[in-house]
Amino acid sequence: MDGNMEICFSGKFTQSVDTKRRVSIPAFYHGQVQSKVFHIARGPDHNLYVYPREVFVKMAAKINENFGGRGEKDREKRLYFQETLGDAQPVQCDQQGRITVPPEFLEYANIKNKILILGAYNKLVFWNPAEYDHFIESGKMSPQERVNEFGWAEGE
Repeated sequence: MDGNMEICFSGKFTQSVDTKRRVSIPAFYHGQVQSKVFHIARGPDHNLYVYPREVFVKMAAKINENFGGRGEKDREKRLYFQETLGDAQPVQCDQQGRITVPPEFLEYANIKNKILILGAYNKLVFWNPAEYDHFIESGKMSPQERVNEFGWAEGE
């Protein structure tokens, strides 16, 4: 990957989870990451955030700068620091471009044998496909209303 090239994941893919809890990272994404290591963390909507190592390292440095100081007196900040970085699990892609998802993460996201992978700029988001559909349907606006409300970046 070109050192100046930024990661920009987009798209939606449905993959299988095999009996060893392995998930194939779509081949389209392989050229966008420098390392074959990803970090998995719990997302806010019973989904999983999967960060390429180079993104996670930058994010962890910011979290450390803001919340990880040894003398930090705010207990909630210390808890946030430890929970956020301690919960994220590093996983390595094998030669076939698969990662093994720890069982507690699959359980948290209610992922069984199918997984929906969304490209979300600097991370991948793993969803149970039915949970994702429910999440989308639970919005107060229709997709068209969201576009009308929030616009497109190109128009700004």
